[in-house]
Amino acid sequence: MNKSALKAVFINAKAVGARYIGVSIRTEGSSHPEIIINPRENFDAKFDYYMSAYDDGLRLIPAKGKKDIRITGVAQGNTFEDIEFQLMSVGVGWKKPISDAIDKSYNKMIAETPPQTEEERLRCETMKEAVKGMFLSASRTAAEARFIFENIEKYEQLFDICMNGDDMEFRKGLTELQRMQNEHILKEEDESCQ
Repeated sequence: MNKSALKAVFINAKAVGARYIGVSIRTEGSSHPEIIINPRENFDAKFDYYMSAYDDGLRLIPAKGKKDIRITGVAQGNTFEDIEFQLMSVGVGWKKPISDAIDKSYNKMIAETPPQTEEERLRCETMKEAVKGMFLSASRTAAEARFIFENIEKYEQLFDICMNGDDMEFRKGLTELQRMQNEHILKEEDESCQ
């Protein structure tokens, strides 16, 4: 995590109208990070503060030489739960099952139809990494991450379709999975309001 990544989250949060930006701050000697959640109204003031008070490695400048205090994570979202989920270790845990599912589909494809040339192997690997990038670069809400954990086998099926090169079936599968995820999120929201 560096200052450019922090800046990018602030810019994106403002662009998409996020309600909150949270930062995880780890202090030397403390066993747990502190999570600070900033409402939309404070984005500009907090951005200016973080840009001036922290160095490029996100270490607190006034504390240098005394204690290591640094920003270790940043997240945007519309609820405190989303921010906390993204910043806590459980919040980043959804990426590993997705990455593993993509690797599993890729390895299955390579075993069934081995690439004949180095160029073909590189093309296959590029496709795998592009699919990973598409899924792993997105930030997820707590509800979305729970959906991924509960439905990882559906993601594996989707990645199998993708690796076999059937674009239309992949788009159909992706649309169906997104519909299911949307329904899951709405159901969770309904249950939390009751």
